[in-house]
Amino acid sequence: MSGEYSALLSKRALNALKWARKAFEEGDCDTAVREAEYAVQLYIKSIIYRVLGEEARGHNLRELLGILASALIEEGFEEEAKELVDYIRKHRRELAELTEAHTRAVYGLIEFGRRETEMLLKIAESIISMLGNLEVKVFGKEV
Repeated sequence: MSGEYSALLSKRALNALKWARKAFEEGDCDTAVREAEYAVQLYIKSIIYRVLGEEARGHNLRELLGILASALIEEGFEEEAKELVDYIRKHRRELAELTEAHTRAVYGLIEFGRRETEMLLKIAESIISMLGNLEVKVFGKEV
């Protein structure tokens, strides 16, 4: 289990989330959505690396969370993995929306509105908060 690279990814994730919120406040909803989704991707990958010492590839949030759940099981954290799988099942729709939002924000024909962007930002913040709690359970503290 490695800390330096994981800490760098985590830092980048939290910075992306901060910039997402700033972009939203400035009225740039597409950038806000793109950065929010990217923040979640990076945070998941930081924990995967922390658990396995290996980089995870891919962009789909549910798939990345599935990789994380498998990694937790592999390392003996069955209860934490079960909680994560339950979270994935319960929030399937939100995870899919946030994953798709990245593509729509970059290539979509219609810009995101404030209401939808605010909802997606809250989803991203909620996921990162849940992952932070997971880190505390697994490692005793965040990076």
